[in-house]
Amino acid sequence: MHPANIRFDLNDGLSLLDVAASKSGDLILKVLDVQGRIAKTIIEKVEQGAQQLCLNMTDLNEGNYVLNAFWGGTFIQAIRFIKQ
Repeated sequence: MHPANIRFDLNDGLSLLDVAASKSGDLILKVLDVQGRIAKTIIEKVEQGAQQLCLNMTDLNEGNYVLNAFWGGTFIQAIRFIKQ
């Protein structure tokens, strides 16, 4: 996994996550609210190479969140976003 190659776009509750992986595996995404509580956990099967994942965030309330990405149990990146 190349952490610098994760990009997150939120639009109308659906988000696009661009990922580049050096091998296949599970990408675990944990969405935390401002109090640090887990609001949502998503596990995506990722294939080797570049791909775009579509994530449904419509079930989240409006507010500030942090998306933490894990690969093989290792933290790789945090992305802050605002759900409006």
